[in-house]
Amino acid sequence: MDLELRQIEYNNWILIVLITCICAIAIARWLSSYRISDLLSSFYKYRFIKITRNSEKGASILIITSIAVYTIQSSLLIYLWLERSNSDYKGITSYLIILTLISAFLLAKHFIGKLIAEICNFQEQLELVDHQRNIYRAMLGYVLLILNSIVIYSSQLEFIALKAATIIMVIFLLAYNIILVYTYRKMLFPTIFYFILYLCTLETTPYLLLYKYFKL
Repeated sequence: MDLELRQIEYNNWILIVLITCICAIAIARWLSSYRISDLLSSFYKYRFIKITRNSEKGASILIITSIAVYTIQSSLLIYLWLERSNSDYKGITSYLIILTLISAFLLAKHFIGKLIAEICNFQEQLELVDHQRNIYRAMLGYVLLILNSIVIYSSQLEFIALKAATIIMVIFLLAYNIILVYTYRKMLFPTIFYFILYLCTLETTPYLLLYKYFKL
């Protein structure tokens, strides 16, 4: 009997990443008192956002896991772009570097935002906005998981799928930021100076710096 050696393709680790995210969601759903459908209902109503905001138990494990999936999948989407544009960005090492940068970026935004809110005395407003923002990020984790799966396994249409996935995500990100501003407009506009300060320092400049880094 002839033995056939199979070469493991470099992108098999991407499948492991996708399966890990799916398993993490399944375990979180099993441990959480909330259902995935409750979380995804926030796309069109505010009931889940209000329930989790007023809950004494704090953030659900389902929300935390979904935010982690959002971070992992957004890093994967950036990796797919860099892999296509530059052959130096290839393999799991490059992906882990991107994942580390994105994780550090989001954590830095969170803690610097709290620091600015503490200094400028608008902690309550920031907590409300951040809670709803985290719910939206948790929901977008599922969207990214589906889009990345389509991009990775779309074979000949990979580049078209990649552009379409990126456009969809940009639209979602713009939409949820507009929704946040509109929802809390009455609360934010009385402190418009601090809100503009927060918007400029944490919602615009960091993304420009991150873009500049990847373009180097």
